[in-house]
Amino acid sequence: MARIAFYEDVLDERLCTFLLNNARERLKEGTEFSRSNFHWKPAIRKSSAVVLVRDYEPHLAQLILANLAERKIVEHGDYHVMNYAWTQLSYIPWHDDDQRSEALTIYLNDRWEADWGGLFLYRDDERQIRGFAPKFNCGLRNDNNVLHATTPVTLDAPEPRFTLQLFSK
Repeated sequence: MARIAFYEDVLDERLCTFLLNNARERLKEGTEFSRSNFHWKPAIRKSSAVVLVRDYEPHLAQLILANLAERKIVEHGDYHVMNYAWTQLSYIPWHDDDQRSEALTIYLNDRWEADWGGLFLYRDDERQIRGFAPKFNCGLRNDNNVLHATTPVTLDAPEPRFTLQLFSK
């Protein structure tokens, strides 16, 4: 079986709501999403629309990691902690995270419908494709050998799909 774990109620609900509202505010201000997927390797970016990326401030990253450690989702604090805003028609093609030993994705949107895309797909050891729909304060962890992708965020999505992304250093 593929090495992947799914979690519900990943963060304290108030923290998750704060992170969602913070992402919305920062996107509206246009000040902190300083990078995008255009810096990713072409094989990972392909023809995706823009994915906006920002690093969390150190104190906020520490708070997130402490909350995840308290809930026994991470065992150490050695992660790069980022916020992604997946815009309409953005996605990530099939890949593995061969440069990182593990990655965590936590979904922040308080409302997300499967018709809006952004579904996480992965292949298990039997090469079956399985999926996971974004849901508020739920997340997943995968190791570097799990082949995975996301479906494009559709034009119907009322806002970007906001995620908290953690990659082991």
